[in-house]
Amino acid sequence: MTLSAYLGLLSLGSTIQTRYNAECQQEEQQELDALRVMAQHISAAEIDTVSAVSTHHAPSERRVEVRENITGVVLAIGTMVANYSLCFPIVAARHRLQAIPTLHSYERDTPLYGIHTILYTYRQGGIRRLYPGFGLGLIGQTLSATYESGLNQVMSPMIASANKTSTLLGSLTALLAKGLALLINIPLYPLYRNALILRVQQASSSSQLVIHDPHDFIRLYKQDVRAFWPGNVHHRQLMHGFIPSCVLNLITEKLLIYIYRHLFQSFSSNSTTTTATGTIDSNSNENLTAAATANASSLGAGQNTSSASLASAHTKKKRESTVLHTFYPEIACGVISSIITRALSYPVETVIYKLMVQDTGVLAVNTNYKGFLDCVKRTWYEEGGWKAFYPGWGIGVLEIGMGYLILEASWWAYRATQWKLQVPGTSDTRAVRKARKLRERLL
Repeated sequence: MTLSAYLGLLSLGSTIQTRYNAECQQEEQQELDALRVMAQHISAAEIDTVSAVSTHHAPSERRVEVRENITGVVLAIGTMVANYSLCFPIVAARHRLQAIPTLHSYERDTPLYGIHTILYTYRQGGIRRLYPGFGLGLIGQTLSATYESGLNQVMSPMIASANKTSTLLGSLTALLAKGLALLINIPLYPLYRNALILRVQQASSSSQLVIHDPHDFIRLYKQDVRAFWPGNVHHRQLMHGFIPSCVLNLITEKLLIYIYRHLFQSFSSNSTTTTATGTIDSNSNENLTAAATANASSLGAGQNTSSASLASAHTKKKRESTVLHTFYPEIACGVISSIITRALSYPVETVIYKLMVQDTGVLAVNTNYKGFLDCVKRTWYEEGGWKAFYPGWGIGVLEIGMGYLILEASWWAYRATQWKLQVPGTSDTRAVRKARKLRERLL
């Protein structure tokens, strides 16, 4: 074949060139199809990976809620135990100063004197002397709560049935239930009275030791229980302190509940207002950012995304109602309402404590108050006017300071626990949020 003929076969439109171009296009098409299939597999793998990170890396809402409830219960119990344990020596010292009559005690009972009193008690008897009758208060509270709970379960159906019959019968049944509820004070009053003796008694010029061992405590307890019988020699004197004590318990209980409810409602309303205006903590800011992102996505996703954002907000609200997030407001309101109630009832408590220790032998010089009003009158005229009803006020200031420190400690424990529960592995981490956004973009 000549050169011109060969070049003619290689020219455009010849059979060799046409066959070559067709084969190349077929190979390129096969390569493109293979690359397209590979890209699909890679995209699917990326979506699976991101879905696994955003779903399995974050625990379920139920697990988070259970974990927060358990943590909140532990923190609440720890705070109450710490408050009772750390404040008990201060309360015991205050009760001693309230029960012993002293002329112009207001000028003496400064916070510094309270510290010296506690240190002196510690040097005399060690750590045990700081906690006289520590378990008696817990026993009394347990008995009272158990009795009231059982009585409520028995009387509630009876009151409901009586109300269906007639209003008068329902009122009489409710009155009977209240009377039965007061009966628990009969065994509790001797318990608290002997616990007060344990706190007051010291080998000093103003008091003396009465209870040396558990046998003495049981003997005095039985003596006080028998004194409730009208024919007993000590009946009149016992009733002088018993009746005002029961009345004070009823009033302080109602007052405590009233103050607690108003404080908690005020706290809840302020918290709701703060959340609505945006002046909330970093966690709430993150929730607002997430909500804004969800709203921006809803512009292209329609009502389904709006429903999802509402469900997310409901879930967040449900999680914020766990014990972890509610225990501190409840503890704080409880401590504050207790302090306010104690301050209002302080003068009456002083009179009742003086009546409780009278004729017990714990006072070096026994008093002879004829009743509640007589004790009020003599305290006013013989001990320095209205200031005489606030003995141990300096130790009361120490008690308030200790309560404040416990609240601060519980707050930092709450914040530390909240931070610990939000480390990588929870649904609020930045990595999980990014993974979820990336998954939405890939899909």
